[in-house]
Amino acid sequence: MMMAMSSWLLLHKDTDLLMDSRLQHLEKLAPALERLSKDEALLLQTKAKNPWFTPDFSIQALVGWQQALRPESLAEWASQMGSPGPKNSRILGVLCAGNLPLVGLHDILMGYLAGWSIHYKPSSEDNVLLPAVVEALKALDSEAVIESVERLQGIDALLATGSSNTMRYFEHYFRHIPHVLRGSRTSVAVLTGKESDAELEALAKDTFMYFGRGCRSITHFLLPLEYDVQRLFASWLPWGHLGQHAKYGSNYDYHRALFMLNKEAFLENNFVLLREHPELKPPVSVLHYQRYTDSVDAQQRLAALENQIQCVQSSEGPTPFGKGQEPELWDFADGVNTYAFLREQK
Repeated sequence: MMMAMSSWLLLHKDTDLLMDSRLQHLEKLAPALERLSKDEALLLQTKAKNPWFTPDFSIQALVGWQQALRPESLAEWASQMGSPGPKNSRILGVLCAGNLPLVGLHDILMGYLAGWSIHYKPSSEDNVLLPAVVEALKALDSEAVIESVERLQGIDALLATGSSNTMRYFEHYFRHIPHVLRGSRTSVAVLTGKESDAELEALAKDTFMYFGRGCRSITHFLLPLEYDVQRLFASWLPWGHLGQHAKYGSNYDYHRALFMLNKEAFLENNFVLLREHPELKPPVSVLHYQRYTDSVDAQQRLAALENQIQCVQSSEGPTPFGKGQEPELWDFADGVNTYAFLREQK
């Protein structure tokens, strides 16, 4: 009896067998992630290890990856990226960040699809949930070589994310092998004053999801000269529960006291502090804004800070409101196509 074709193959029939096999495994990973999202013991263990990874946000990360691995997204990814080379014995080192749940998974999957063996070093802040997802993938593909390691030694290439200071160290330490090193970035929203309430509510999700600790989190707003910031505060109210989180609340109390001591002007609503300041990446619980005179002024400000910005959100794109925390497989961090990089290595 002929076996039924997977939903991915029905969508995309022209890719080679190797690619078919791996993408089928990723398609099957999506329901495995759903099962993990319902594993209360795993979610509580994740939170116990890292209080920033609340069950709600861990579930959100797992659901986000389920969406990224849906059949139509896998087909679109394959149509953009083409087929990988054959499996090889080269080892890819992946140094994972730990600011968000599963933030290192994209690099691991790019190495997996490109045919590399993978040695990944999970962050101490994400060494429960990420290994659980990796083991779920290995259970689907017994030939996958994806191992957690304490030290990245004997690797042939490196993908790494971390602070700018850390990246300078790794630039020197791994200078002898091909590498992609990414430092700390953040995201900016450009408002016109014409946004609907629904758009601002969607933007609030991009601002406060994961406590605003991700590179795709909005931490800086560019506002027209006459913009009423009370519209922002109104859209933020549904996220007021963040102020009850011990670590987030401590950040809020500390920076509020510090700003008052320094006589800095700021606005507040009991869980977030808003101040006019040029710095793009304020501390957790603090958001910054600047005023712009016209669209040319706004674009010039963005261009001057391009290498510090991950996403720019506005009602006109390139990233729609509400989609900042829902990247697709082809949304590469810092705009660096790590899959193409791995394909190019001989």
